[in-house]
Amino acid sequence: MEFNQKEKDINNFISSAISSKTEKETVEETKRCLDIGMPGGGYILSSSNSIHSAVKPQNYLAMLDTLKKFGKY
Repeated sequence: MEFNQKEKDINNFISSAISSKTEKETVEETKRCLDIGMPGGGYILSSSNSIHSAVKPQNYLAMLDTLKKFGKY
């Protein structure tokens, strides 16, 4: 999957991961997004425009924990 620069800088997180995937799959999806988006700087990881009621709290926290661990330049 390719992203243009503007898309890359804003978001490439698959929001269904925090709603329907396992915690482990959410961690892997977060790492994948960081690997794609971080090179070159200016990347912002986002879950979308909201955290809706279908989001599994443990997956949201897993996304944030993974971001803290691997999302540093």
